[in-house]
Amino acid sequence: MRVGICSWWFNRGQAVVGRQLRSVLDGLGHETFVLARPARPNAPKPSFIDRGDVWDQPGVTEASAFEIPLAEYEDFAAANELEAIFFDQNYQLAEIARLRASGVRTIGRFVWEAFSPDHVSEAREALDVIYSMTACERDRYQELGIESPRVHWGIHPELLGGAPDAGGGAAGVAAGRSGAANGGDPVVFFFPGGYMTKRKPLGAVLSAFSSVGSDRARLLVKAQVDRKAKRLKEAASVDPRIELITADLSTAEYQGLFASADVCLAPSRWEGLGLHLFEATAMGLPIITNDNPPMNEIVEDDLNGVLVAGIEAEEPSPSGVPSFDPDRLELAAAIERLIDNDERSRLVAGTAQMRERLRWDRTVGDVEALLKRVS
Repeated sequence: MRVGICSWWFNRGQAVVGRQLRSVLDGLGHETFVLARPARPNAPKPSFIDRGDVWDQPGVTEASAFEIPLAEYEDFAAANELEAIFFDQNYQLAEIARLRASGVRTIGRFVWEAFSPDHVSEAREALDVIYSMTACERDRYQELGIESPRVHWGIHPELLGGAPDAGGGAAGVAAGRSGAANGGDPVVFFFPGGYMTKRKPLGAVLSAFSSVGSDRARLLVKAQVDRKAKRLKEAASVDPRIELITADLSTAEYQGLFASADVCLAPSRWEGLGLHLFEATAMGLPIITNDNPPMNEIVEDDLNGVLVAGIEAEEPSPSGVPSFDPDRLELAAAIERLIDNDERSRLVAGTAQMRERLRWDRTVGDVEALLKRVS
């Protein structure tokens, strides 16, 4: 088939999913084309499309604006003779419906914290199929009366650098990490802050970490923007164990920085997919997060990480899905627990089991079944 992918095309979670989805479709023998959607005009990088690093790929058409004109959708489909198009978190449902009416098969997904009951009718009209990547997402669709096939997202081979048992790439780092730390070495807790949105409970993380007395603990906050930088710099001035990096690194640099840490500290009020959880598992990092979906679909307590209680926040997510703050005392206790080398090594070993559950060939099979469903 000739298949299009409409997605952001720069270093954001949606675009990473789109790029990895493209690799699945290419591997299945389909011809793929990308309609690159620019960042919003009010984004940190307004109207941005990246054409460097891993984003330098053939068959990419740049849209003129975040709200893509109908004519550009139609021209993209016609010029590439598309039979199907994948959409991710795209609420231009009237335009997508016009594409569907023209004979193009339309396949889409939405992050569950943004998809509300008000979207159901238009989404059904616009899309041949609405698929899910997490169990909680699929269950929410079911509650809304939508049958949603599951694409079990897994660990992309680029994160492994080879087979998990081959000792190469991130898998090799994971194998070397188990039992490698010495008694007094620093233990780096990596906080994947991204764009530092409301979903990141920064206050709880800083409070919990600061209450941990060990000189071995280090907190590395990796953000892509300067949002909340002042607060973090103030915290770092009081506690020199805290470091902030806001540079927008290349994919290889980011993955190298992530893999050099010891623990992924990733509590979240909510997540759509949580790519950093897949990255950490690939790299052999135990994960600390709260015991709420979808985080607890990737982290099993006492296997590949530690789950702490989530306390429901007063303000829900934009679609009304409950949001949760991590219990600060439990979060601090989890940090203390994973400073211990033996305890951390035991959970590092458990990441291999989770990697096996998140095998990429399962993702490939689910995408193939999804295409067969619409064709």
